[in-house]
Amino acid sequence: MMTTIALLVVTIAVAQREGKTRFSIGPELGIVTGNASSGWGIGVGASADVQHFFQENLTGDFSIGYVTYAGKSAGVGYKNKNYTTIPVRVGGRYFVGNNFHLGAQLGVGINRIGGAGSTQFSYSPQIGYNFKSKNDKPLDATLKYDGYAGNGSFSAIGIRLSLIL
Repeated sequence: MMTTIALLVVTIAVAQREGKTRFSIGPELGIVTGNASSGWGIGVGASADVQHFFQENLTGDFSIGYVTYAGKSAGVGYKNKNYTTIPVRVGGRYFVGNNFHLGAQLGVGINRIGGAGSTQFSYSPQIGYNFKSKNDKPLDATLKYDGYAGNGSFSAIGIRLSLIL
């Protein structure tokens, strides 16, 4: 009996999301991976995300952000310039249960190193969890891999902590 009631409550809570749109905004941290890690270090930035629930556990997403990765020393008297990216991506998330989600996004990264810029294909597989703060504010923590492919590749493992509005 208790299991049936608990299942009914979870189903009703999840079903109430269908057709809703929600926004989130928050800071991001990234650690460069692969060959680019010898030239750049920690990245700091922020992003905004719009999610629309097409089904109770499936969203479509639009995301835009800004992240700057610090340049590392590349020899005596030379330091790489910061690597800055503005990722613009669309994708989706699938919620396993009420809070845990898996997702992926595709789009472009408007990238710049010093004065030189390029636009590259961008992809980002993600895994995350929605929870509430001590003040009962809805939050999302997402671990992701951000990749940029094109005229030279760049990748980073990132974490985003966002406030769901």
